[in-house]
Amino acid sequence: MKTIFHLLLALLCVSTSFAQTTADKVENLRVFIDCQTYCDRDYIRREIPFVDYVNDRFQANVYILITAQTTGSGGREYKLQFEGREAFSGMNDVKAYIREATATDDEDRKEAVEKIRLGLIPYILKTEKAKDMVISFKDADSQATEIATTPEEDPWNFWVFNLNMNGYFSGDRNYSNSSLSGGVSAGRVTEKLKTSFSLHANKNKNRFGEGDEEFTYTNERYGFSNTTVWSLTSHLSAGGYVSAQKSDYSNYDLSLAVTPAVEYNFVPYSESNNRYIGLMYRVGPQYFNYIEETIFSQTEELRFQESLSLDVSFNQKWGRVSGSTSFSHYFHDFSKKRLSFSGYGEVRLVKGLTLNVGGYYAIQRDQLNIIKGAVSDQDLLTRRRQLDSNYDFYFNFGVRYRFGSLFNNVVNPRFDGGGGMMFYN
Repeated sequence: MKTIFHLLLALLCVSTSFAQTTADKVENLRVFIDCQTYCDRDYIRREIPFVDYVNDRFQANVYILITAQTTGSGGREYKLQFEGREAFSGMNDVKAYIREATATDDEDRKEAVEKIRLGLIPYILKTEKAKDMVISFKDADSQATEIATTPEEDPWNFWVFNLNMNGYFSGDRNYSNSSLSGGVSAGRVTEKLKTSFSLHANKNKNRFGEGDEEFTYTNERYGFSNTTVWSLTSHLSAGGYVSAQKSDYSNYDLSLAVTPAVEYNFVPYSESNNRYIGLMYRVGPQYFNYIEETIFSQTEELRFQESLSLDVSFNQKWGRVSGSTSFSHYFHDFSKKRLSFSGYGEVRLVKGLTLNVGGYYAIQRDQLNIIKGAVSDQDLLTRRRQLDSNYDFYFNFGVRYRFGSLFNNVVNPRFDGGGGMMFYN
């Protein structure tokens, strides 16, 4: 008799618990997608119509933060971070996928939708819509092949090559501009070693006025660069830079630099999607052969330079912030130095209110390459060559405030022109 009583009591508890769970289920998901990279929001809404998309993250019970980083093959690694709120508090997850460099935007957005669907499943299971779910699996023959992860599986041994050529022409009766550029680059990225090479050329021609008042000039620039870095620990890297260039604008008939470098990241590199705090030290020789004599009466010189820079970046649910500060100087004359600051921030201050600020400022005393002699009006107005200046800056800011309906799942592409763009002056 006692056994039957205990059994009935247990069944009553289970029944009561099940009834409470069912009663406590959320009717529908309210999702806020925070894209810190490009996202096709309309496509996501079309393909995932079974949730409510809100325009304010504070009204969401599922928050999705999407960030991206460049991969060694020229593709992108996307991370989708899911955070549950309210009834889903404590339910967090991360999904990731790789967009190959040759993938189209359509392939990319389909992969993103697939990952969002998978990430939403645990939350949907706790809503009233769970009873309408249908689960299916792909056939084995239709499974996509995985990306090669070892050199033995990759016939290119992780090397990626790019060739490019670009042309631009514009003008009217009083002005014309033509620009031709091209380049070759190659890179190989693994967990232990990253190296890249690039070779580029550019020719720019400008015309001002016509007839007897016509003034034309041509700037040419050729360059080579290599960056190689070894992974020493989860926080430490070492490598260096090699560069060579010829530039009419910068007064370089030839400029060569070999710069060893070491970098320490105060957080593991594996967390760089969300945060990065890196300190880098560089030192090395630089050789200059100038086209024209400089303001220091030099036509050729070999100098040693060192620099220390600090770079920070944070991608969080409240927005993103990045900044950099750098100090450098030449050893032959410590007064030949440069101090620079740059930063960008996009932060949600309060509900619906977003502030973005960006800028750069440099105190520069290290311009060894400035051409000797008076500055002509043509040089000043056309900026055809680099001029002496002890500072350089830019600044931009913006404020955005959004209010109105919190729910809008409707996609209406009428009069959008199919995504094409035309530019008019």
